[in-house]
Amino acid sequence: MPVSTSWSWSEPKKQRELTTVEDHILWTYAMLSVTRQMMNDREKGKPDRFSEGRTKWANIEMTKYQRQTRNISTLDRDDRLAQEGLRVCAHCGTIAPDFQWDHLIPRSKLAGEYIALNQVRSCPSCNMSRGNKDLMLWHRQNQTFPALSVLRRYLKLCYFYAKQGGYLGDPACDAVEGGLPFDPRHLPRKFPQVESLVWDYAHPIL
Repeated sequence: MPVSTSWSWSEPKKQRELTTVEDHILWTYAMLSVTRQMMNDREKGKPDRFSEGRTKWANIEMTKYQRQTRNISTLDRDDRLAQEGLRVCAHCGTIAPDFQWDHLIPRSKLAGEYIALNQVRSCPSCNMSRGNKDLMLWHRQNQTFPALSVLRRYLKLCYFYAKQGGYLGDPACDAVEGGLPFDPRHLPRKFPQVESLVWDYAHPIL
């Protein structure tokens, strides 16, 4: 059975100042983008382009997103992958023939609004353990790190709901108090070593 990536959720000693909801989302998305490139390079045996560290390159990526020379991709690709993936738990990789549906952003915080891509397959154990908790808070409490494809989809959903509600430019604390359905302050600011990460339990060859 696959084992969830263990991770101590301590904050980096030197970190970019993040204030708004958009800052938090874009920083984690930039770190994710750089990490994915590192994984691809290693899989193809290419030289390490990021030897100076992910933080430097994530800062460059984040600036591109802020200037809109690069945009967060749509959920369309995630939709196709969700339909084609193996029937395993998105959180731990356990084969789940009797899987349950887990909502990345709890429906109770969305006033019952339904978006299919807010759902991932979950084994009963993970679903019961998480309950109605914020996804990233749940990972923090369990000292685990999500599969990167799940994190990517979660970030896209966060961006969608924050933009829809007009929260992107608000300070994170004010947005949460004002009804934002997730807490951007729980998003990871640093990532585990690449070799310990999982991209997608449902698509092991990607």
